[in-house]
Amino acid sequence: MNSIKQLGIQAFPIKMPLCAFLMLVFWCFSSPSSHAQALQPSQSSHSYNWKTAEDATNILISQVAVLNQQLPGISNGTPLYDNTLRRVAYFKAILQEIQKGATIGEALELSLPAAATLGFEKEASFTPKIILKALQSETRVLLTN
Repeated sequence: MNSIKQLGIQAFPIKMPLCAFLMLVFWCFSSPSSHAQALQPSQSSHSYNWKTAEDATNILISQVAVLNQQLPGISNGTPLYDNTLRRVAYFKAILQEIQKGATIGEALELSLPAAATLGFEKEASFTPKIILKALQSETRVLLTN
């Protein structure tokens, strides 16, 4: 009996780190897929009461004009400049998609790459997805009744 306890006690220090390591490996690799950076619409674009294509076009053209007037007064390379340029690129891309015949909801989705790359001048990873989601949400509010 005494020898069994000794074996158990001697084996315990070896088993504990091994068990902890296996549990850590299992915990790291068994988690379900992560969607922390995924853009997932909370609602179908068909369920929004979108403005007409003509109204949306007029709103976006006026927004681009206002933003273009503001750009010269903003220091190049600052976050404010990049965000203003991002909005201009996004709005212009939405206008192009609408002219191609896309619905407003489709145009908002299809134009995200232009916003992410500041008009295709930067890498797509330049803009965090949370900023793109916020821009898309703001634009959706702007273009719904």
